Amino acid sequence: GTIDILVNNAGICVLEDFDAPDYAVRDRHIDINIKGVWNVTHAVLPHMIEKKDGRIVVMSSVTGYMVADPGEAAYAMSKAALVGLTKALAREFAPYVNINAICPGYVLTPMVQGMARQSCPENPQSVVDGIAAAIPLGRLADPMEVGELAAFLASDEASYLTGAQFVIDGGSTLPETSTMGV
Repeated sequence: GTIDILVNNAGICVLEDFDAPDYAVRDRHIDINIKGVWNVTHAVLPHMIEKKDGRIVVMSSVTGYMVADPGEAAYAMSKAALVGLTKALAREFAPYVNINAICPGYVLTPMVQGMARQSCPENPQSVVDGIAAAIPLGRLADPMEVGELAAFLASDEASYLTGAQFVIDGGSTLPETSTMGV
């Protein structure tokens, strides 16, 4: 039949210093994280417009949109671009399609485990444990938790939501400092 829902969930994060001598990592982030969403959305959107109904969920990140760590310049740029793309498309196609972005913090996925291996090859679990310790809820998200938010945004219950960003980060973007307070 028809294409009713699109969840743009493919993405990469490869850590690299900004002053790295070649642009291959930057270009991979642009190609996969930005152009991938653009191209798939461009292919699907006409079908949704034709039937005047559809839901598109763009997987962005809190990285770039709200926060960033060293080595994440390419990833941060690509994910922040998706917030802008979501807003622009939501405005342009509002009469036909609802388009929203999910901005997760750290989710326990192979991508995050790969970032942990890049950060500390001798003990990647220490990186994951350190991330969890800094999150007010004390853990990384389970992928199913993010999936449940995507399912909600694709449902009829979200029919009045478009052009919005939904942060799901266990409170990781809440702290102003790590040393203030009791």
